[in-house]
Amino acid sequence: MMTINSMGKAFLLPSIFKYIGIFLLLVPVILGLCELELFAYNESLSKRLLQTLACLGFYFLVYSRYKDDDEMLYAIRLKTTAYCVLVGMVLLLVKPLLYYILTGEEVKEESAGGIIMTILFFNALFFFKERNKLKEDLKNEE
Repeated sequence: MMTINSMGKAFLLPSIFKYIGIFLLLVPVILGLCELELFAYNESLSKRLLQTLACLGFYFLVYSRYKDDDEMLYAIRLKTTAYCVLVGMVLLLVKPLLYYILTGEEVKEESAGGIIMTILFFNALFFFKERNKLKEDLKNEE
């Protein structure tokens, strides 16, 4: 029978992926700061590629192994993923409705890549917030 710890390790990426994730997040930031476009002839393709890199970067940061991985950190990953499902539901359902009610204009299309990137951003934000809170709690217990 599998324990939570062994199940958690089975679903996590190797620890090298967190460094790959940092690199993938830095690429769109650096290109944005330098105002460089990957594909000058197709701005939409360039935007989608950069969104994909950012999404992969956030995903790799959250779902790669850390040296202090345990059941508590695995539970934090599950909890933050559940929070982000709620964020995604708000983005898909409530945001267009509020836009229509407040402006009275027709609802504009929302990019799937933008929604996914926002969900993964909040997932990483909640994960690192909860992880640091756990570290502080464990440090205060000692």
